[in-house]
Amino acid sequence: MEKQGKNTAWSVEKGYYSRRIAPSWEEAMLCGNGETGALVMGNPLDEKIIFSHEKLFVPIHPKLPPVNTGAHMEEIREMLRRGEYQKAADFVVELSHQEGYGAKRWTDPLLPAASLHVKTEAGSWEDYEKRLSFETGLSTVSFLADGRQVKREFFVSRKDGFCFLKISSEAPVNVSVSLEKFREDIPEGYWHLYDEETAMTAPEYSFLGTSLSYSRTFTLNGEGYRCLLDVQAKDGTISSMETGFRGENTTEFYAVLSLRPGKAEKEDLEEFRKTLEQLPASFEQRLQRHVEIHEKLFNRVSLELDGGEERAVPAEELWETARSGQVPNAFFEKIFYAGRYAILCSSGDWPPTLQGIWTGTMQTPWSSDYTQNGNVQTAIAGMLSGAFPEGMKSYFRYLEWMLPDMRENARRMFGCRGIHLASRTSTHGLNNHFDATWCMTFWTAGAAWACRFFYDYWLYTGNRDFFLQHALPFMKETVLFYEDFLQEGEDGFYVFSPSYSPENNPLNVDSQACVNATMDLAVAREVLNNLIHGCTTLGVESESVKKWKEMLKKIPPYLINSDGALKEWALDSLEDRYDHRHASHLYPLFYGVAKEFREDPRLFEACRKAYEIKMERKKQEAGVMAFGSVQAGMAASHLGDAETAETLLTAMASNNYYPTFASSHDMGPSLFNVDISGGVPALMMECLAQCEEVVSSEEKIVSYKILLLPSLPSSWPKGEIRGMRLRGGFILHLCWEDGKVVSYDIQNPLNQPYTVETR
Repeated sequence: MEKQGKNTAWSVEKGYYSRRIAPSWEEAMLCGNGETGALVMGNPLDEKIIFSHEKLFVPIHPKLPPVNTGAHMEEIREMLRRGEYQKAADFVVELSHQEGYGAKRWTDPLLPAASLHVKTEAGSWEDYEKRLSFETGLSTVSFLADGRQVKREFFVSRKDGFCFLKISSEAPVNVSVSLEKFREDIPEGYWHLYDEETAMTAPEYSFLGTSLSYSRTFTLNGEGYRCLLDVQAKDGTISSMETGFRGENTTEFYAVLSLRPGKAEKEDLEEFRKTLEQLPASFEQRLQRHVEIHEKLFNRVSLELDGGEERAVPAEELWETARSGQVPNAFFEKIFYAGRYAILCSSGDWPPTLQGIWTGTMQTPWSSDYTQNGNVQTAIAGMLSGAFPEGMKSYFRYLEWMLPDMRENARRMFGCRGIHLASRTSTHGLNNHFDATWCMTFWTAGAAWACRFFYDYWLYTGNRDFFLQHALPFMKETVLFYEDFLQEGEDGFYVFSPSYSPENNPLNVDSQACVNATMDLAVAREVLNNLIHGCTTLGVESESVKKWKEMLKKIPPYLINSDGALKEWALDSLEDRYDHRHASHLYPLFYGVAKEFREDPRLFEACRKAYEIKMERKKQEAGVMAFGSVQAGMAASHLGDAETAETLLTAMASNNYYPTFASSHDMGPSLFNVDISGGVPALMMECLAQCEEVVSSEEKIVSYKILLLPSLPSSWPKGEIRGMRLRGGFILHLCWEDGKVVSYDIQNPLNQPYTVETR
């Protein structure tokens, strides 16, 4: 008979999550090394560890060329000019049917590769505890099995790339590990993106001594993946089973797993075993090799918010208190560190998907892809300020890998040179996902938004070579697209047509298709300004700078509506719909206050008014589409509105976190998603310090202005942050008390001139 221990306290120390009550699906522990992810369910006697990989997407559709709207662009623009917005969106869908698209095509979804089924033979269990260390990435499950103390330790190594499991018992015990096909019951009404049985072959097994290979092949392209498993025991005996191994009368049992995309090869197991022989022999030594890397990354930034006695409160009570809307500072500390951990663990060769590198379902919501109209940008938002530039490299690698597809998007969809970034991507970058309602083929802001991060990487690191070899080429191709795409109207200004403001439609128009979305204007202005400032500062591209300055003059002016607010569409005939989860037209406030708003008080006040009206709708925000709250919070922080920033942070903390401190897309929590795992720590840091470049009349960066406590929430009267990075390459250590700066230290490794202000 199963029973659980009486002690239900969780630890609330900075570095880990732990709980002493029976596990549930919502409390899976996240482990990962950037490439391989594992969901450790934590069941005592009948455990399942679900594995996934950052590049393991199931091919469910053939890769198709983008719809050839470029050949019909003038026709589409004429429909939009006449106000026939839905007709233009329908035209693209009808054209896609003619080109063989059929029904709406989703991106290839992330796949749970396999489950490691771990059984401990016992009749009962008690005194259960599971624990995940954010500082080390080690998950631990311990319990008494028929009176014997049993402990399972698991981690995914950053050093060696393998997943390591150790099962130890104070008295001999029988255990088994099986590598099995992931199984689930899909609820009625849940996502149904593909049929597993037709998308891939049944698992194939091969054995070599105490090692086995589990492999599957994708039906669509003949590719696939394999999982390699090896087991060892300190004592007792090991015997083979149909899908794994059994250890009898053992006190220490070990398993090592490697997850690899690609076809299975005959030499896999031999190579796997030879590699394992080169590793240190003990589990502890292998763990230490991993911890030396992970711990340094994790501890580059530390935050204390005067959690005080709250840190001693059992975390179950802490979480329940947060659910009431009164979020303890110890809980804010916890989600800061948990968020850092999740993003560190899910940034490898590629950046985090919607679910990082973890999935516990064959039918992942939104394919667990890279949603480029806000989700990815929110997940990576805190990488630079959080001293994790390595994570930004994963983002850049993925974008640069897609460059050929992005060029094809621009050519075929718009008849343009340069690049066009699709709104949704996974195994390729071609724009294959859209429909008559969500007219994603009309969204052209993606590449320019990505340029913001290329440019910021240079500002944060001072890496000239990166700017010249990566940022500048990407930004130039983005502007090359605008050179061909933008056409002058009768007033001499460019017309952004087609256009799209994710994922909103005007109040007086049912279609999301539009002209002159404010976000499109904003990102185009930003990339041109940043190119001018960066190239002028470094003394390169002088002729191009002249051309870019002329292009800037032709970007249409922002419009102000009858409420005195910045319009979401810079077209008089399109009326604003404020009550929407996205805040795209507030883009000029996402990463500071854009130059044109700083220099024009009337425009600045219109932006503030648009923000204030939108915030009225968000005062009672319960965390629907949480990354929209991060965007609005960034706007609040850059306007110095500490009250609203605090309101939004509190709403997310109250509604969008599981008991493990993993984050959810919707309130509940109800849908695991890592966007705000990156976005909330980013917003918290933005409330504590901001930095913007100061540009001379010659458009050259001459210094930086650092703001301390620009939008400090009133519930954080005392605290300290150490190791935070700022634009200009600065490293900040800041202490405050009673809401005021007590001391600060700014390290300046790049020797940049700067000034400091407090708000």
